[in-house]
Amino acid sequence: MDRERLQQVQQSDLSESRVNEDFVNWIKTSGPWYLLAILVGIAVYMYLVNLQRAEIREREQAWFDLNEAVMPASLEDVAQRHAEIDSVGTLARLRAANTYLQSLQTNLAVGSSLEEGTPLSDEDRTFGLAQADRLYKQIVSEDSGDFGDTITTVSALNGLAAISESQGDVDAARGYYEQAAERADTWYPILAEQSRQRATTADLYATEILLPDPPSPVTTPSGIPATQIDPLDIDNILNLPTPAVDAPPAATEGPSQDSDESTPADSP
Repeated sequence: MDRERLQQVQQSDLSESRVNEDFVNWIKTSGPWYLLAILVGIAVYMYLVNLQRAEIREREQAWFDLNEAVMPASLEDVAQRHAEIDSVGTLARLRAANTYLQSLQTNLAVGSSLEEGTPLSDEDRTFGLAQADRLYKQIVSEDSGDFGDTITTVSALNGLAAISESQGDVDAARGYYEQAAERADTWYPILAEQSRQRATTADLYATEILLPDPPSPVTTPSGIPATQIDPLDIDNILNLPTPAVDAPPAATEGPSQDSDESTPADSP
């Protein structure tokens, strides 16, 4: 039994040593390649994680720039720098075109307020119309036909129709409204119906409206317009015409109460 036990122990030692030698040989031959593959996998994973984080940061920066931009030039710059991120480029162009159109409607320069506004010159009006038309058409040309581009495309078509109405081209405005109705009919039937109603009433915007002449200013008897008189100015008060004062009625003389009584003459 001791001999058999000794043989079993020797065989076990031999098998263990053979396993160790095989493992050492595997490490020497194939181990580095497997280790390199694991390191490459870890590196690829870290690269993908960093790439995803960079995309998230870039998307956040794009939307932040869109919210901060106000002037049309800065909005167009945002559209160029972030053209591949979501729909930032399309929204930036739409906001820029709407800004030009709002400026034309209010007759105030871009960036002006109603309280302290600068009226548009003829050159500014022509430039604004051209820029708004260009931006709207660019949005329509980049329409993919998908659900996500429906709102922006319909808004751009309505903007082009408004520009055509301002130029007196009713037929072109009606055509843009019909395109907007066709584009929105699948997903937004309400918008399509609004565009059709605008197309049917486009002729109303071409009717010339004649405003009455303003009334002539009221002048005072002294010849000074009433609107130019400051009631608190002492000089104006002194220059106002003196109202006519009616003379008091003449008093009627009645019989004198203290009339002299005739005395009879003394007889001689």
